[in-house]
Amino acid sequence: MKQKLIIAASGLLLAALLVFAAIQFTDVSASESITEGEARELIKDRYQGEILNVKKVNSTYLIEMKKDEAFYQIKLSENGGEILSFEKKEQTPNGEQKQLDEEKIKEIIRVEESGELLSMKKMTYKEKPAFEAIVQKDEAKIKITVDALTGEVLSRFAEETKVPVKNLTEEEAIQIALKNEPGEVDDISFEKTDSGSYYLVEIEKDDGREAAVQIHAITGTVMSVTWDD
Repeated sequence: MKQKLIIAASGLLLAALLVFAAIQFTDVSASESITEGEARELIKDRYQGEILNVKKVNSTYLIEMKKDEAFYQIKLSENGGEILSFEKKEQTPNGEQKQLDEEKIKEIIRVEESGELLSMKKMTYKEKPAFEAIVQKDEAKIKITVDALTGEVLSRFAEETKVPVKNLTEEEAIQIALKNEPGEVDDISFEKTDSGSYYLVEIEKDDGREAAVQIHAITGTVMSVTWDD
């Protein structure tokens, strides 16, 4: 009977030690943020593998690891060091790392940059296989280059979208001129200068006078009114 009690007690002690080890394995509390260096050491110590790359995206560390000729991608929470996912990467027959598929690349881009994905294509970036994506975000187009093997963002370039300048139509210019000087339109011409473009609308008044109304071709502002008696 005593022997059974000793075995049971040993089992409980071992279970307690395992729980304690699991708690210690977390290294930090759930409310405490860890640095990139700490994330690197945490994964290295836990899995005894070679850390190839560490990248932080929002509050998640994306970690590439090699162990026993196999490659793994690990997602680690910045808050507390929790393992969010652990995936083994497939290898091609000749031992080279398999490229990520387009859906995986799109997922990485969505995490990296919010906005509408306009286009995405395969390319070579500094002798590396990569994907180049164009994302529309607010008034800017953002070009993102992603490593096709690791998912690392290699470059990011934002270019402000220029709204094309549109001139008023002749009819719009005439309506503005008549609102300013009622009468009968005799002629309209479009003039372009170094300082800008404008319409010149000639209006014949009921009293025989003629007004030349100068209207800014883009804003519609009446720039001047001159009279020809």
